[in-house]
Amino acid sequence: MIAGCGGGGGGGESGAAAAVPCSEAARKDFVYSVARDWYLFPELLPASVNLAEFATAEELLDHLTATAREQGKDRYFSYLTTREADNTVLGEGEFIGFGFRMRNEAGDRPFILDVYEPSPAAAGGLERGDEIVAVDSGSGFVLVSDIVATGGNVSDALGPSEVGVQRSLRLLRDGFTREVSLTKGTVTIDPVPDSFGVRVLPLAGTTGVGYVNLRTYISTADHQLRDAFAQLRASNLDYYIVDLRYNGGGLVGIAELLNDLLGGARRPSDVQLRLLHNVMRSSEDSTRFFQPGGQSVSPVRIAFLTTDGTASASEINVNSMKPWAEVAIVGSDTYGKPVGQLPFDLQGCQDRLRLISFKTVNANGDGDYYAGLAETMPFACAAEDTLDRPLGDAAEGMTAAALQWLQSGACGAVIPPPAIAARAKAFEALAPDRYPLPRNPSAAQRLLPGLE
Repeated sequence: MIAGCGGGGGGGESGAAAAVPCSEAARKDFVYSVARDWYLFPELLPASVNLAEFATAEELLDHLTATAREQGKDRYFSYLTTREADNTVLGEGEFIGFGFRMRNEAGDRPFILDVYEPSPAAAGGLERGDEIVAVDSGSGFVLVSDIVATGGNVSDALGPSEVGVQRSLRLLRDGFTREVSLTKGTVTIDPVPDSFGVRVLPLAGTTGVGYVNLRTYISTADHQLRDAFAQLRASNLDYYIVDLRYNGGGLVGIAELLNDLLGGARRPSDVQLRLLHNVMRSSEDSTRFFQPGGQSVSPVRIAFLTTDGTASASEINVNSMKPWAEVAIVGSDTYGKPVGQLPFDLQGCQDRLRLISFKTVNANGDGDYYAGLAETMPFACAAEDTLDRPLGDAAEGMTAAALQWLQSGACGAVIPPPAIAARAKAFEALAPDRYPLPRNPSAAQRLLPGLE
């Protein structure tokens, strides 16, 4: 399995030439040799590197990818993790935390986007739309505004990803505050949420609209997606909404499955996508054709709900379906990650290098959407992510705008043109805490920014 964004199982092991296994010298040699062989942008690697100048393999990797990062092609997509952490998230869907995702709104104000069930956050009564205004780490509440003013990060204030870490939160909602105490534990991600993940929404003049919410592209999403589409197929629907608004990606194999499930009208000779590597690894290039099955549907129109948190494997689905159906993105522009990582393991050690090693293009050869998908789309409808409404609610801002497009075939408002979007992304690069990440994010937090 291949990672469209931030993870995936599989991949071969690579050994380092250094004499001492797992030493820093071995780790650096490993990173350098794999990058020289597999990096998607070999022309952007430094012409020569003195490994002795770098204290750690992480510092070396940061140096190797600096030029690609400056060009917006590898925005810390390549990173070092461990096999255990990687496999736990992508294979089992487990992480250690409170079980919610948050996003900073204007003024560095963190709001709850989604609460996973079951989780400490759900047990504590946290809800979508709650604002975190203060955090108590054991010495009294500190306002989030004070944490930010002193150069801190709300994610760091919420503590490390370790079982037993306790924090109290002061939450604001509708002008009223309340306080809750939470303890971090093991949370299992439900990729298609039981409470709102699949439903049929009413739309005048139609048999209804199939709605599917996919949180992340992990192994356990396979059977949940198949079950969801089997249910929707029985309703004989022409219109679909696929909610990917906070989906940072994951396994390309799950993206391919979702394409198959949306590709009931496709033939086995129809191209889904192509995976392309660097010139030295062009023999690894491959083409994935559609493989519709018994649960597949045949949409006339598909509205993908997207935000700046929609990345990688999520973007693959939008780009891949664009040649084959009438497709729109609704919400705001996507993150812009048309590339993916392969996993490389340091032999005899826990180290796993997630390295940008391939890009994807659709049947028309379209890819390279580093500025986001909006400028490539026939329909890019602007809509607000209204946090005071539940996900899957027909009256929620993005869902309502998608229903309007599905019925009329026209956007009520359009996502800003590329020049404006480019400026917004440039600003975003200077303010990486839109989806707060701690200084040392876990594998799960890399996959799902804003996760706690």
